[in-house]
Amino acid sequence: MIILCQCHLTCQFVVTTTLLFLAAFPLPCLSGCLCYYSIGDEANTMRCSHRTNLSAQILPRTEQLVMTGSILNNIDTVNENFIQIKMFDFQDSNITHISDNVLRMLAHNTHSINFSRNKLQKVSPFFSMISAQTKLWLGNNLYDCNCDMMWMRDWLLNATNVMDKDNITCGPGKWQGTCVFTFKVETFG
Repeated sequence: MIILCQCHLTCQFVVTTTLLFLAAFPLPCLSGCLCYYSIGDEANTMRCSHRTNLSAQILPRTEQLVMTGSILNNIDTVNENFIQIKMFDFQDSNITHISDNVLRMLAHNTHSINFSRNKLQKVSPFFSMISAQTKLWLGNNLYDCNCDMMWMRDWLLNATNVMDKDNITCGPGKWQGTCVFTFKVETFG
């Protein structure tokens, strides 16, 4: 597109406005959410906050789901639109539990999953089934460090897709602040 004009300021405004318009096209959406097609990401994005339920809210053709700042607590059930999503951002969403069924759905089809800064105390061994090509964030949670977490330590030692290993630490208790992947077997009691 070529824009010809005589005034530099007007041209700059027109070009800037045109670029902003092309960066994201709005799509029909749920109340309180913003849904758009992002040209930069080449994906339909659904951005919501302050949600308390995820199961019936994912719109068809959503490829990126951003729920930052929601109050989800548990992710136990999802609808059929969940499997088409390639990027999940659930940081700061008060999540305490993620079901194995949800993790199975995330295991193969996802590029990026962010569960950082939640209230997870433990995670299921199904996390280790998530594809090594999927970038994963699990740091800054409240992990209960005990012998049940040894599988996670072993997994983290070899996982190349966990982006924030140094932030995966033990929550309140005897080992608070200690990195989970540095524990030795005899440390857990």
